Amino acid sequence: MKKVFLILFCCSVAASVWAGEIVPWFDDGDALVDYTAARDGDFGDITALNPGSTITFAAKFTPSVADVTEDSGPVAVIETGGTTFGSGIWICNGELHYAFRANVSGNNDRTFQDFEFADGAGAVKMGDIEAEQEVNAWVSVDLNSGIVLSSVNGVRRIVYLDTFPTSTNLTGNQTVTFLGAGTIDTGSMGGLNGANEPLLNAENTWGMTTVSGTTVRGQIFGEAVDPTLLPHDPSPAVRAENIDPDTFTEVSFDTAEDPENAGSQNSDVTGHFVTFYRGMDGDPNLGMAPLYETFVSAGADPITVPVNTPETFELELGQEVFWNVEEQMSGAPEGDSANIVGPLWNFETLPATPAAVSQPVDEAVFAGEQAVFEYTFTSKSAASSAWYKEGDPDTELLESDPDITIDLAQNGDEFTSTLYINNAEVADQGYYYCIAANTAGDTQSDSASLAVKRMVGYWPLDGDYQDYSGEENHLTPYEEPITEQWVDGVAPAVTGQALSTIEHRDTVAQTEPFAAAEYTDEVTMSMWIYWPGADSHPANNHLRTIFSSRDSSQNNWFWEFDQRTGWLTVNAPGYAPYGYYNLPKSEWVHLAVTSSADEVATFYVNGSEIDQTNPGRYSINTASVPVFLGTNQLDNLDFCTEAIFDEVRLYNYAMPPEDIAGLYYDVTGEQICVEPNAENLAYDINGDCTVGLEDFAEWSVDWLNSMLYPAAGE
Repeated sequence: MKKVFLILFCCSVAASVWAGEIVPWFDDGDALVDYTAARDGDFGDITALNPGSTITFAAKFTPSVADVTEDSGPVAVIETGGTTFGSGIWICNGELHYAFRANVSGNNDRTFQDFEFADGAGAVKMGDIEAEQEVNAWVSVDLNSGIVLSSVNGVRRIVYLDTFPTSTNLTGNQTVTFLGAGTIDTGSMGGLNGANEPLLNAENTWGMTTVSGTTVRGQIFGEAVDPTLLPHDPSPAVRAENIDPDTFTEVSFDTAEDPENAGSQNSDVTGHFVTFYRGMDGDPNLGMAPLYETFVSAGADPITVPVNTPETFELELGQEVFWNVEEQMSGAPEGDSANIVGPLWNFETLPATPAAVSQPVDEAVFAGEQAVFEYTFTSKSAASSAWYKEGDPDTELLESDPDITIDLAQNGDEFTSTLYINNAEVADQGYYYCIAANTAGDTQSDSASLAVKRMVGYWPLDGDYQDYSGEENHLTPYEEPITEQWVDGVAPAVTGQALSTIEHRDTVAQTEPFAAAEYTDEVTMSMWIYWPGADSHPANNHLRTIFSSRDSSQNNWFWEFDQRTGWLTVNAPGYAPYGYYNLPKSEWVHLAVTSSADEVATFYVNGSEIDQTNPGRYSINTASVPVFLGTNQLDNLDFCTEAIFDEVRLYNYAMPPEDIAGLYYDVTGEQICVEPNAENLAYDINGDCTVGLEDFAEWSVDWLNSMLYPAAGE
């Protein structure tokens, strides 16, 4: 997962610069909704932002003791949308949180500080509030940059989402609830769902009571606050880690920009008050004396500030430093209300214990090959390392095992521990991690998986349903076939028999549960199929499944077609079907599909690649569930395929084109051009996938032809 950045900052601005009561940069007249009394949501409350990339919620209220201490569920502040699309601000046991939803099922394990918007649900803490104290709060979302910027009584946070769409339906069903007027509708609770966390569960929502007689205001804007209006782009980056005290000498930042001239410095900035604080566990300790304070005159960006010297302050191992910039406006003194106070940024120095530089990465090798894992870390003192395989309990790997070698190399303060696993076998599959240690303590690396690439299912269907891959994933039919259903295969002398389900659809079959893509997130599916054309069996949408992996609650993949037209598609949970080929009628055809870990599906017909998805377009799941041949469930024969199946294979990795061509060649003896556009085939003039004398002969026909004018010698 990419680093998630969280910034806290306080800001004071001159009231005359911006018009908004709650969000100072906005004009209140631009609000899509602006309420001054509590209300329940109703359809059509807000203009649709669909698709949309920016939205800002703002609220002014004084919570009661009951509002702040409620711990059984979220208390409504302001929200729009519902449990499918939408988001909003909620009080969760005395904390303000922003929650969002984006039309993905599940996410019931969602918890607070979930920055994964691409998975369809998340939550961001905005700050703490006190009972019977007025709250001015806002949260601003910009999906162009993945920034969620919020403020609670002037203390602001910036979160950089880990993953996010560039746009989505930001207003959902267009209902807006502000505080709630006593009839909270759990179907109109923006950002919530059936989360396991009670404080994010839509069924547990409460309306706010507020303190009687206090002022309330709720707003939603279709725009986002621009963080460049404050000091920005700090270096080190926000929440940077492992800063080396031995080499670090300065910080830098860019000046607040002109609101009327984006990209240009605010011309009223005449200098910068810069203050450094000693942090601890994410707390800037603002009540303590600063580490260092200085003033820097205005100048060209980036503005640099020397640090880590006897004259400023000196860094130590394991130190967290917060710092911020107050822009001096037109020569005003520090703390003047006209000045622009920027975010509290922070960074951390190298810990005294080993600090990770690069983590082990997943490995997938063939049996007998060598697997290699590396973990690089820094240590200011002598260090050692050990490698472990996860299990119950975890097992330390020792070089007394002849297939294990562990090497620790040092380059200054940087160490690289390398684990070599020789002669890899299926029993070696699993997760591995390293523990690096020095006199100050130890650090554990991330875990990385080892997979052994292999065939995990091979069903030749020569008179039986046995798996001949060695993995024991035998098929069991719904009904035993009669003798006449074992027919000649695609090439009887090579492939033997095949299984015909024509007019006997109940002889489709399934395996016991197994995880075909365990540790790899990849598969290759291959088969020969003879389809006679449309059958007479009614079925919803006329879909027929030829190969799938699922059970009653989990789906890994579907490979199916429309029996009216033969249009072939692949599908997996969370992805729209991808169509790519029309099955021919009454003709043997070899089909293969590969699905790679980078979510790319590649499609082959008769050994040749015919289509490929873009990255991220197709993915499989990796659950341990049955694999089905000719259907996607045995308790409902509607989706069964009437066809002849032969040489069905399943691999736990995405095979390269030449291996797919090899499967076709082994049966037909026909060669396949696996890469017709290869650079070394630039002179394959006759298109036979070989550069030879015939190509030279065609090329030489035009030898010495010239269109120069004047011609040579004239």
